[in-house]
Amino acid sequence: MARLYPERLPESILKDPKRSAERRFYEATSKLSNKFTVFYSVAWQAVDPFVGARDGEADFVIAHPDLGLMIVEVKGGGIGFNSNSGEWSSIDGGGVTHIIKDPIEQARGSKHELFKKLKDLPGWNDRWLTLAHAVSFPDIYWESNLVNPDLSPEIVFDANTFKDLENAVVRAFRYYAGGKSGGLGYDRLEMVEKLLARSFQIKTPLGVELVFEDERLIELTERQMMILDFLSNRRRAAIKGCAGSGKTMLALEKARQLADQGFEVLLTCFNYALANYLSQLVPDGVSVFHFHGLCRKMANEAGFPIRPVQDQTEFFETVMPNAMLEAIDTLGPQFDAIIVDEGQDFKENWWLPLISLLRDQDQGILFAFFDDNQNLYRGFENIPGVIDEAPFPLIDNCRNTQRIHHIVSTFHHDARHLRCPGPEGKSPEIYEYVDLKGQIRHLRQILHRLVHEEHIDCRDMVILTPCSKDRTEFKDGMSIANFTLSSKPTLICNHIQVSSVHTFKGLESRVVILTEVDPEASHLLDSVLYVGCSRARTYLVILYNRSLDEKTKSKLSRTI
Repeated sequence: MARLYPERLPESILKDPKRSAERRFYEATSKLSNKFTVFYSVAWQAVDPFVGARDGEADFVIAHPDLGLMIVEVKGGGIGFNSNSGEWSSIDGGGVTHIIKDPIEQARGSKHELFKKLKDLPGWNDRWLTLAHAVSFPDIYWESNLVNPDLSPEIVFDANTFKDLENAVVRAFRYYAGGKSGGLGYDRLEMVEKLLARSFQIKTPLGVELVFEDERLIELTERQMMILDFLSNRRRAAIKGCAGSGKTMLALEKARQLADQGFEVLLTCFNYALANYLSQLVPDGVSVFHFHGLCRKMANEAGFPIRPVQDQTEFFETVMPNAMLEAIDTLGPQFDAIIVDEGQDFKENWWLPLISLLRDQDQGILFAFFDDNQNLYRGFENIPGVIDEAPFPLIDNCRNTQRIHHIVSTFHHDARHLRCPGPEGKSPEIYEYVDLKGQIRHLRQILHRLVHEEHIDCRDMVILTPCSKDRTEFKDGMSIANFTLSSKPTLICNHIQVSSVHTFKGLESRVVILTEVDPEASHLLDSVLYVGCSRARTYLVILYNRSLDEKTKSKLSRTI
């Protein structure tokens, strides 16, 4: 098997329809014998004493210690040449003709530029070298009678030659050698590797790859919208889905649809941060509140002070919902339709005041979206007398890449029926630390690499912790190297949001760094890890304490 640079193609190349011909040639060259070295999408610069710096590039460079060096230019689709105008063209799958550069001239020019660059390398000797150039047309069968002065059949790799590309490559080398021995030798092959492997243009920064994968995930999530069409003739329904199944997007879209039809709509959820996010997206006619904010608003409008109690659990679970129920007696029903997101966190006694907000309590529209595996607050799953039909299931995780989903699913109580149709993505990074000092050292290195080397925007990442803001070591305003942590989303350069998993529930980020994972972080650690890991759309980093139990460590370390 040939040695290839790069060893694998990044996702952005694999999924780009314009690179399909290059991908096929790359795959074919991987089957060449082990003396071949193949460089894909390489670039170099050379200095000309008369015109200054020149840029050189090639689709493929094939090197062999015994045969020489070859430049290959790849053109996909149907191929045409107009002898009157001298123009080359490519015909895509849709039958559209595109004018392209002369592939032979491209390959020939790149060959000479590269050879000049090689001769300038310290230690390069003047032994005879077979320098070849060729073209590859993977989508056509080249007719042998089509011979131009500069395009012999020996230097054309068409669809037929892919059956035995090595024989075709050797034949092209021999065509140029003319009986002479012009191998690179291993000494010059090593110099070529140092030049071209170091000069790769193909190494896409992680930030760019994540953008590409993010676009794929958004497309997948939008496909979930067809479920709303299926539910359009129902006035009440519960929709049960795993993390990343598009529940929040579906809730938002359902609210928009109802508002467009003239309904006054309430969109409510448990999490304050999620409610704040949703409020920025809804159209006129949709009111957005987190549940306790709604309780307080109703009580204030009715002029009913909410009595304080020492027990905070009693205050949030009982006192505030009862205050809203009393306020409704004064203010009356407010809405035609109610959409509930994060329904798993709503207690059984909260549904009565919600239903009481509907002008038609028997036929009023009510949709509840929930994930019982995200039940951090031990809410109520069933809604008897409110929604009697069994929940409609969403089993496709469209938020996470497959590699992130694989870890997320290990913390799901019933992952057998879950699917992830998204891109494969990058494997999550897993780090172990012993103490706070080691944890901060890891974070400093990770943040520097992601921002300065991989070009990921600070706004596209969040640091999550299972600890509350009172217990976490990572506070608002804390500095880590030249980065500052912020408890809220920010546009300030080098500021990175930090949040508890509980506060960030219902939200998501392109990159998530989950830290402070230790045995004392939460008594519901599996649920917290399920929620925390699933917030990452395309890239996940996990830092855990060495004292973590082996079962949880094993789950965190699982990759595809």
